[in-house]
Amino acid sequence: MRYFAHLFCIWLCVGIASAPCLAQTPATNPAGATDRLPHIHVDVKAKRITVECEALNVTIPLEFFCVTNGGNEHESVLRTPAKPSDIHFALLMLGLTPGEPATYVPSKQMWLPPHGPPLHIRCQYKFNGRAMDVPAYRMMRSIKTRNEMPAAVWVFDGSRVMPDGLYAADMTGYVVSICNFDLTMIDVPKMVSNSNETLEWEYNPDLVPPKGTAVTMVIEPAPASEATTQPAGISAANFNPGPGLSGYAPAATQPGGK
Repeated sequence: MRYFAHLFCIWLCVGIASAPCLAQTPATNPAGATDRLPHIHVDVKAKRITVECEALNVTIPLEFFCVTNGGNEHESVLRTPAKPSDIHFALLMLGLTPGEPATYVPSKQMWLPPHGPPLHIRCQYKFNGRAMDVPAYRMMRSIKTRNEMPAAVWVFDGSRVMPDGLYAADMTGYVVSICNFDLTMIDVPKMVSNSNETLEWEYNPDLVPPKGTAVTMVIEPAPASEATTQPAGISAANFNPGPGLSGYAPAATQPGGK
């Protein structure tokens, strides 16, 4: 049922103008490719979407890899003019079914990590006159050691549909996180606090181009061999979620996140 709720919400977000175009290029067509979603290219045959972005070069610890224009740009590697609901719809066109963001289970006093189809993310851009094609994780490095982030896989957790029917990531601007948030669309498949004192990554100036440089973010399903079963979770007594992770209580959660 959650899948159909998301699908209905995304159709609403795409809007009347997009619907006829998508009908002309159905996701069931194995050779289909479309640019009908603004700032996004969908290649169904190649099982790939590309998203127009820009580099940011922020100087504080990171919480996101990508946010929307005007969102939490001060703590992200990239920003994008694309709507998260459109990116979500593009991933649906590839045949992916979203999982669920990090969730708190009061009856067990347990945090369950984000889960969903595994994703690879890489970026294409020009840097010092060279054409670059770099895994997203390499564009971040440790604040303490300056070592690149180890190889990482993200998951399509799908954000949430709020009680008022709006797609949450459209409101927060959270596209790709590197620590857990209630309403992000793509997250890491483990519990990672967004509390400021736990943040450990910064942008990698050796690989991230100057601020404002056009970057194409490529999102692809990861091989089935990289899919992991959902971890058992962490006791609430042993985990500080940070202010951006409440576990989502529909009656109390206010859109906008941290």
